[in-house]
Amino acid sequence: MNVWDLHCDTLSVIRRAESKGEHLSFEHNDLHIDLERLQKGDYMLQCFAAFVNLGDKTPGADPLVTALEEIDVFKRIMEKYSDRIAPVYTAADIRKNAAAGKISGMLTIEEGGVCKGSLGVLRRMYELGVRMMTLTWNHENELASPNVIPSHGAHSLWPCQPNTETGLKEKGFEFLAEMERLHIIADVSHLSDKGFWDIAQHSTRPFAASHSNCRALAPHCRNLTDEMIRALAEKGGIAGLNYCAGFLDNQPSAELCRSTVALMAKHAAHFKQVGGIDMIALGSDFDGIGGHLEMDSCDKLPMLADALRAEGFTEDEVEKIFFRNAQRFFEENL
Repeated sequence: MNVWDLHCDTLSVIRRAESKGEHLSFEHNDLHIDLERLQKGDYMLQCFAAFVNLGDKTPGADPLVTALEEIDVFKRIMEKYSDRIAPVYTAADIRKNAAAGKISGMLTIEEGGVCKGSLGVLRRMYELGVRMMTLTWNHENELASPNVIPSHGAHSLWPCQPNTETGLKEKGFEFLAEMERLHIIADVSHLSDKGFWDIAQHSTRPFAASHSNCRALAPHCRNLTDEMIRALAEKGGIAGLNYCAGFLDNQPSAELCRSTVALMAKHAAHFKQVGGIDMIALGSDFDGIGGHLEMDSCDKLPMLADALRAEGFTEDEVEKIFFRNAQRFFEENL
């Protein structure tokens, strides 16, 4: 069965290795994702995020340079393995790559702060191939506030309490408008609750939560409330199931949380109940999450398919979650 994954952090891991003088092969490695396992897993498309941590205190660290270096990693991968994986810039590329028997790679950004508030940089990112972007990660930037309350930090309270007070800034609304003009998908994962509603109320195009689960089942601020799920579905958007234990489980401490395919299927069932089957996709967060993962490699997705069937999903619904919903969404919105 084809697989379409809305989010991974593989580019940042490869870049960090290279910055230390280490060689990390994309073809075969010990990460969650490599090319051999993408092929074995029957992947149709993998979204590759250029991820930047604005809290990086390394001397000389520059978020824009970091993003550009990760985009360079993406470009070199696409060139080196062009017989097996090819970039996606338009909906036609998705169909062309599939017809040629190639996996598609889509470039995204996780942290809109890499643009440093410049619409010119945003437009150049589009030229480089970026087709989806979160406005924030876990730090305040020129565009918006994250869903981690800035004064609390990501792990000071369990579960992380949502930021309901601050959302998009004036520059953030400017970016939203330009992203919609360019057809860069606005990604609300990591955005504050208020920021989510700012986008829901002001967007003119469908948007995505590339790697977020259901807050009703796992009460972490990174997840979506039922009201958000309904609004996202009504806007024609999609949400990618995140494999991170802390966003799947409801335990008294982060250390006790589990990442299992059964829990993923429970979140999928809740998404279906609240927002409908057509808004569910996959957003693994592979190579960006740690801890013990029952499904710890991109070639093990049949485990999730079996869990979804056991949860009561039909074969048609499993295919929608695995690739058809995401394929429709991007073909309609690129």
